[in-house]
Amino acid sequence: LSLLFSLSLSSPLLSPAQCCLALFILLFLSDLWFLAALYAVWLYVDRDTPVRGGRRSSWVRGWRVWRHFQDYFPLTLVKTVDLDPKHNYLFGLHPHGVLVAGAFGNFCTKASEFEKLFPGLTPYLLMLPFWFRVPFYRDYIMCGGERRAETHTH
Repeated sequence: LSLLFSLSLSSPLLSPAQCCLALFILLFLSDLWFLAALYAVWLYVDRDTPVRGGRRSSWVRGWRVWRHFQDYFPLTLVKTVDLDPKHNYLFGLHPHGVLVAGAFGNFCTKASEFEKLFPGLTPYLLMLPFWFRVPFYRDYIMCGGERRAETHTH
């Protein structure tokens, strides 16, 4: 529990990853501990999924909240050239780090209409492998198309 308090003291608002970790710990400490244990086994069995591309969910990527997210920051994806879908492309984004709202909003949601602007291309956002070890959060971020940033990611 001291870990939970130190995480919450570092920021007045808990991040989604901190909330997911807290939920997992609280679940383990409750009468429903067996659900957390089953999920821990699932994490082990499913450990390679983030490297292989995750579980992209069109439903999650299309949530209405992403439109509000796009309007709040505000995010705009500007197309300056047609890209051939037969090729692979690597987009470098700056600033990068903790808050990558532009990258997330444009490449992990349908709010920017990336699919309409660049038909045939599938965007993936690469993240530190650490985030794919956080219970529940890893499944949430894989729904957006995030993948682990490692040399053998394919």
